[in-house]
Amino acid sequence: MGKRFITTVQLLGLLLLGACGTPENLQSFDSKVWKDDRNGCESQRAGLLDDFEKIRKELYGKKEYVLRNVLGKPDSEELMERNQRIYFYYIEPGTQCNSRNQMSEANRLQVRINALGKVSEISYYRPVETGKPE
Repeated sequence: MGKRFITTVQLLGLLLLGACGTPENLQSFDSKVWKDDRNGCESQRAGLLDDFEKIRKELYGKKEYVLRNVLGKPDSEELMERNQRIYFYYIEPGTQCNSRNQMSEANRLQVRINALGKVSEISYYRPVETGKPE
């Protein structure tokens, strides 16, 4: 009985570790470049917007940890009522590059996380022209 319990716990642990990765349909997006361009100050994120649009719909309904695996830690965050949050990812340089503790008027991606910890809305502060996803 003890051996079987340990084997079951080990198997469950492996399944949980595998669940923490990035889903295969989101791996085509260059997350490393996005994450390395903190606050959009190096203008790298703007060049990834067409690629982002291809995976945007796939992010809806995904858990917060999946979003963080793809886009990294948000540049800024706002806590809303009923335990909802909005994550902000800047896509162009602005005053946030000099003063990181204030919101900037620079364009940014806004991702709403609902009370269940899932992505419920993705929008831009100012809509941008992107290519149509394939």
